[in-house]
Parts: sequence; structure tokens; C-alpha cells
Amino acid sequence: MNILSVSISPSDGIMRIFMLMLLSMMVVIAGQSAWADGDLPRIGLYKYTQAHAMNPNPPDRWGGKVRIKAVQKKGATQWVLPGPRDLDPVIFGTPDHPVGWEQAPFPLIGIPPDLRQSRNGEYTIVDHATPFSNWRAIGLGSVNMSLVDLTAIDGAKTKDKIKFVAEFDAPDKSHHYKVIVNKPLAHGFGYPTFGGVVTDHLMHGGTGIGTRLMPTEMIYASFWGAGDFYVDGRLTNPGQIVHMMIGEGVRGKGWRLGKDGDARGEGVVMHLMIPPYKVSAKGPVKAPLRTGYIPFPLVKENMMKAKKMIMSLPEEKRAEMMPKLEATKALMMKTKKHVQEMMAEGKMFGQPFVHIMFGNVKYKVK
Repeated sequence: MNILSVSISPSDGIMRIFMLMLLSMMVVIAGQSAWADGDLPRIGLYKYTQAHAMNPNPPDRWGGKVRIKAVQKKGATQWVLPGPRDLDPVIFGTPDHPVGWEQAPFPLIGIPPDLRQSRNGEYTIVDHATPFSNWRAIGLGSVNMSLVDLTAIDGAKTKDKIKFVAEFDAPDKSHHYKVIVNKPLAHGFGYPTFGGVVTDHLMHGGTGIGTRLMPTEMIYASFWGAGDFYVDGRLTNPGQIVHMMIGEGVRGKGWRLGKDGDARGEGVVMHLMIPPYKVSAKGPVKAPLRTGYIPFPLVKENMMKAKKMIMSLPEEKRAEMMPKLEATKALMMKTKKHVQEMMAEGKMFGQPFVHIMFGNVKYKVK
């Protein structure tokens, strides 16, 4: 019998409630199962983006060409360590009503329900190490970038232009990195790239453009490109997806990454994000960066600091925060084991992504 076609008498209130509850459970279970099987209908901006992707003549932006120049010479950098990310109920809902997920590689857009930890009827953290932790390492780095934003929306070709070179070291100075990007991605896969370069646009969080693990924020300039990643002068990852954005500050006290509604338009920060995927005609293809950098000593140091802080709190507050710390510890132990196993199999070599922030960039716009 098809449960969707069952007829229920108006007088049978108890049966009505039971059947509605059962139907709701089946929808949730079917949704999570279909995610795993790759059978879910595409949601979010996927259909919109695909409709534009083959346009041979995407329009120019109104107001004409915008040129952006950005330079930093051996200035401050902040290397974001892999770690947990709090799940914002505004963006991800609750276990009873999950939202904020798209059928796309983790964590390029949303987060599937089966990758979320929960406690007391609320989501807590992502059940996976992310590039969006509250942990960092301070260093030095250089950037030289020129952008042209002319194409307004996705298409088969673009008039947008990218010339980008960044250099920086691993937090332990074990390796030197160089990133070169000259090719804009004319169209996106799960969300638009606006021809590869976009200016003055909301992104992340509730927008469906970029990862939902960053809060909704104003982005003054951003690009998506195909780039080359070098380690100690050797090309290790050609054709890697590279994402850069210059946006408002979204970190607060203790360098804590904010949730939706925390951004107040203060400060300007450049982010360089290189996820573990390369460009292909069919969308992102898994390709972990071969950084050679092992982050776990610094991760442990940050966790020890967090534990020390929590232990200094009053007993009630300490009892509230300890479960999350224990969950984080278990998560990072699982991550460490995974990295070790993948390295032993030759499928990974160190931290598989880079998220680095540049803090002393000088900008010119015309």
C-alpha cells in the first residue's frame, strides 16, 4: 500500500496523528538515505547555475568593468587549522527540522544531516574536521593579485580575468607554498561563480553561495579559479579549485568564527581557500592537497588551552562546556587516524586543504 494515498477518516484523530508522524519519519529517513545514494533532487542554486552554464554570451555587469589590485609583501597571515565548527541553528535548523544541505561535495555548500553531531535536541558541531575552526597559526605571506570583473553571471565563457600569486610557509616552517591562478571558472556547479570574479555580493551562510559553514557576509571581491599549488618549488596539485574572497570581518573575541548575524561590517580580510578538489567538466573531483604539513601538534596545543580555560570556569558552566570539548577531542582523534591511514596508503600527504587569511593587504579599486 502506498502510504501517500491512504484515506483517513476525520473522526479518527489518533490514527491521523500517527500516520502523519510516520510519514514525517519516512521523509527524513528517505532524504538521508537518498543523500548517500546520490539520488536526491538537486536543491539550492544548482538548477539556476546549470541553466546559465551553457550560455554562449553571458551579459556584462551593469556599470561596466571593475578592476581590483591587491598586494601584500611579507605581511601577517593566519593559517586556519583543521578543527570543529559550530552549527548555527539559523542556517542548519534542528535534528527534527534539518535545513542547510545540498547535494555537493563536503564542505563546498551545505552539510548533510548525517555529518552533524547533536545533543539535547540541537545540532552542536560538524562530525568532520573542517577548514573553519577557531584555531590558527600566525605567519608571514605575500600576495600579488589583479582582477577584472566584467561578466555578470555564469556562462560558457567569461570576460573576467584573474592574475593571482600567493606565497606563504607552513606553520612549522617545514614547507614553502606558492599558489598561481590565471584561469577564472566561467560557471559554477552547485552555485554560480558569476563568470569567475564577483564584486559587492552577499555570500555564504543563508545565501547558498559558497560553504554554509561561514556566516552570511558581505564580500567586496571574490574569485573562483583553476590554479596550481606548489610545495617547495614542486608542482603537487595542478588544476586545483582555488577560491579567494575579500570580505567583512566575521571573527570575534578569541578569534571565534561568528554565526549568522554576528557580522557588523567591521574590518576587511582576504581569505585564500584551496579545498581538496580539482576542476573537471563534471564538477569538483576529489584531490587532497599534498601539503606535507602535519597539524596535529598545534591542534593538541589549542585543545589543551581550551581545556585549561574550561577548568577555570564555575562548576555549572564547566559542566555545560565539557561535553563539547570531549566531542571535539574524539573528532580530532578520528581525523588524525584517518590522515595517518590515508598517508600510509599514499592517498594523502599532510593537511589536505589550505585556508589562510592575509591581514596587511593594500587594495586599489577602479
